[in-house]
Amino acid sequence: MRFFKELKQYWGFAVYSAKCDLKAEVANSYLNWLWWILEPFCTMIIYALVFGVAFKTDVAYFPIFILIGIMMWDFFNRLVMTSVEMIRGNQHIISRVYMPKYILVLQRMLVLAFKMMINLGIIIVMLIFFRVPVGINILFVFPILFVYFIFCFGCSLIIMHFGVYVSDLTNALGIILNFVYFLTGIFYNVQDSFPAPYGYLLQRINPVAHLLFCIRKALLYNETPSCIMLSIWFVISIILSAIGLKLIYENENDYVKMV
Repeated sequence: MRFFKELKQYWGFAVYSAKCDLKAEVANSYLNWLWWILEPFCTMIIYALVFGVAFKTDVAYFPIFILIGIMMWDFFNRLVMTSVEMIRGNQHIISRVYMPKYILVLQRMLVLAFKMMINLGIIIVMLIFFRVPVGINILFVFPILFVYFIFCFGCSLIIMHFGVYVSDLTNALGIILNFVYFLTGIFYNVQDSFPAPYGYLLQRINPVAHLLFCIRKALLYNETPSCIMLSIWFVISIILSAIGLKLIYENENDYVKMV
């Protein structure tokens, strides 16, 4: 109840702060907000040329396949990496006024979610351009993203907490995320690229890989994702978020002393 009460109270601040960050990000740029379109689009073209042409992949609608992977991974990777230094980076705020520390994570999520929606808009345009047949399963995108946001929120809270106490966490996390990146299937299908049953298991025990697999099934191939696995990861994400909130509520008074 405390979480929802504070969320309602500080939601306006999170939205306003996210808008300020978005404006500041492109304030001195010649192309301004166009970079939010050009960056993922150009990355998609590079990946499509390298893996689609040089390695001759046979994945259907490969450019869209790649762009969905970039969209999902960038949200997770950038949120998690910025969460490590989130308390220290905002010490001028938390040392002066009280604010629930998880609002910092929500604020960053809003910034990244806005960019994700731009990517999703590009994907929709590409679905029309490539005449990809879509059906009712496209509606699964919303519950999949909902679970994904909760999972990322829970992971970021836990990492934000330990980032206050472990100064080397940024370096260690960078190595771990590089490893996870290549096991997530940004530019290939995890389940088809490893011998059975390892590909099948890897695609399900890696939450980012599994939710990426689900959203590709719904968007690209008009297939129904596994509702059982989606429910399992939803429950796990709620548990991770609860653990993260508990850690923050129990230790937020110590954060000011540490930073």
